[in-house]
Amino acid sequence: MYNSISVDGLNALLWTLTAVGILLSVGRFAIRYASAGRFHLDDASHLLSVLLLVGLAAAYTHGFPYSARIASIGRKEEEAPPLTDPFYRHYLQLRLVVTLLVFMVLWSVKATFLIFYRLLFDVSQTFLRLWWVAVALTFATFWVCIGSTFTLCGSASDLYDFRKCSSAKALHDIRTTYKYWCALNVGTDLIVMALPLYMLSGLQLRPTQKAILGGVFSLGLVVPIVDILRTVESLESGTFSGVALWSSLEVTIAVIVASLPLYRVLLTPKGRNNIRSRLSGERYKDVGDSPAETQRRFCDTLASPGKRSVSTYQGDLETQDSESSKYGRGIQQVPLAQLSR
Repeated sequence: MYNSISVDGLNALLWTLTAVGILLSVGRFAIRYASAGRFHLDDASHLLSVLLLVGLAAAYTHGFPYSARIASIGRKEEEAPPLTDPFYRHYLQLRLVVTLLVFMVLWSVKATFLIFYRLLFDVSQTFLRLWWVAVALTFATFWVCIGSTFTLCGSASDLYDFRKCSSAKALHDIRTTYKYWCALNVGTDLIVMALPLYMLSGLQLRPTQKAILGGVFSLGLVVPIVDILRTVESLESGTFSGVALWSSLEVTIAVIVASLPLYRVLLTPKGRNNIRSRLSGERYKDVGDSPAETQRRFCDTLASPGKRSVSTYQGDLETQDSESSKYGRGIQQVPLAQLSR
């Protein structure tokens, strides 16, 4: 099935999805500025992921012909050039650049989600402890993946030695490395996505509102699914077109998914009205336009098309702190952290 996909077709798909990611990212930035009046650290992280994606797309475009030729040589459809040919070194150099950029794109997307969730639940001490654990694991796994990239062919000095990189031992080690790369990527994705879902369990919201927010927070689960499919394709068939297709889908979908949570605001009349009010310079009539209240309205818009997420704005997100309950403290008020000023 994948053999029918040409290099030109892969490039067309890659740049189309990259353009979609860029456009959605521009929209994300516009929505954030219109609704919050300023940008936040997660916007900077997302901008970094977009820039890295463009660089990765350029590297893919340059490297696809090299990978296609290697695949053709492997199928004995083309006579292999001598191992002293610069082609092999160029191929391995491009493979290194592409691999590093893939990790940078994927982990910058994780950082975007982590920062976004920190902005939402910053005042919950339980969440902050879990958040720091997730940050530490994400940071550590990133450097494990980066470091192992330089030892794919054995030692770092053999990185551009095609003879050693194509040996039976190196190929076996590469397959093993692909498996634990997938495990680390998928594992950290699930940890990052679990943070807001854990917090939802303590919010005093209607089941439908929790389902909506849960859906918004679960958008990132698409990325590990694609990563698993890409890894399976790499290990099972290993066709150039199949691996290139799933690799292109993974990085572009990751950036696209990171853009989507803020678009929930545009799907409701209340969200659109709030943005129009911000753009026209109007103040909210029922509450002062303070930073916390503006942020609360943002989350309220995410949770419900036409109603407030809870009965009052002063305690719009309440969680039951189980540890506090043991000591008779009852319900602890946990409003969302500041999102705008």
